[in-house]
Amino acid sequence: MTEVHLKIDYVTQMPDGSCRLVLVETGPWPEEEKQANLERVAGRISDCFAAILNGFLAERFPQTKGKPIVIEVVSYDTPRLEVDILVAKAGNALQASPEAQEELRRARFAPSIRVEHTWSSFEKELAKRTIWGRIKRALGLGE
Repeated sequence: MTEVHLKIDYVTQMPDGSCRLVLVETGPWPEEEKQANLERVAGRISDCFAAILNGFLAERFPQTKGKPIVIEVVSYDTPRLEVDILVAKAGNALQASPEAQEELRRARFAPSIRVEHTWSSFEKELAKRTIWGRIKRALGLGE
């Protein structure tokens, strides 16, 4: 098997039996670095596709073999719209690839691959923690 350079931050198994590959991206991205960062994220997604379709992921994480796979890009303080578009284009490219679709039909390593984007901002996360802190204090649960 060829050498694969792949950075997945988390691999989780979901209650429905699918597996989720989580790619974490943090910002903010300076304007002059935005395009390079988008290309890097696109490369990470593409590397995940390759690792799933060629069996590297199933070899490295046997619990993923034969399971539907979700590649989730979780980003904080990144350009939300641009990353949404990138993720949608990646999913569309996978659907448009006859080779990828043939491999998925064979289902040797995964019967399906889906790509999702979850976005948050520092302010949103801080607000959630502040609210939960207040609720915990009001209930006498401490910090």
